[in-house]
Amino acid sequence: MKLCPNHECQEQVPDHQRNCVVCGTDAGYPNVRKADEPEEVEALDQRFKMAVEDCKVRGCRDALELFRRRLTTSEVVFCRPFTKALALVESDNELYATFYQLVAAENRLPEKNIYDEYRSVVDSTLFPSYYQHIRFAALTINGIGPTSYGDCSLLLKETAIRDRASVFEENSFDFFQKNKVTVGRSLPAGYRAAWGRRDRLGVAKLAKRIDKGITDTKFSDILISGKDKPDFIEVHIYGPIHRRAIKSVVVKQPKRRADRILLASLKKKLIEIKADFIVQS
Repeated sequence: MKLCPNHECQEQVPDHQRNCVVCGTDAGYPNVRKADEPEEVEALDQRFKMAVEDCKVRGCRDALELFRRRLTTSEVVFCRPFTKALALVESDNELYATFYQLVAAENRLPEKNIYDEYRSVVDSTLFPSYYQHIRFAALTINGIGPTSYGDCSLLLKETAIRDRASVFEENSFDFFQKNKVTVGRSLPAGYRAAWGRRDRLGVAKLAKRIDKGITDTKFSDILISGKDKPDFIEVHIYGPIHRRAIKSVVVKQPKRRADRILLASLKKKLIEIKADFIVQS
């Protein structure tokens, strides 16, 4: 547990609480505090050093350093279908709710698939007693996210998320399956990081994909790879996402007439909040 930052209080703050339960002082976001624990930091640093050494041996240290610098300016993106994206940017009264909040409010039903059936097991292990506050996104260096989740890539302003965001090795559901994480078993350390250390996590995970002849244009495909089942660095954001947190939206030119109508409405709403709107051919 963390001690309350209020020097006149100094009581212990439970790991899942953002505020001190005694005096109410803000103790920081639980997901970020977890990522900043010494055990997590030390384990990630060890993975990072091993990745750098491997690239040095393979003669691609310079390419890796260029990739690391690109990761230091990486941003947060999440993908949604046209209808969901439009609903979020519709007005200043809309917030991006979590799966659990929507189910609890009886605004949606869980789908009959492995993800909705077991996601609470994964999320409650990663974020014990505060999983209902976490929004999921991905790390990007070109403004485009894993589009299998939706045609619209919504890029967020760094100022809106940097203090409350942490990053994780990959899709957390996939990570649990690969590493056979079960209820009651602790996650291995070194696979998450606070926002300011996202470059180290990216290097630790992806250095093996860097070779001597690689160019900057390939980095975005390394960071987010695959289409139907994409691999990416997952971003965990504590708390709601407002439409004015959106920096830009990137979409592909839709083929269906219905989507083209939604596209026009989406563009109009983005103009209201001064967000960039990019349509790719």
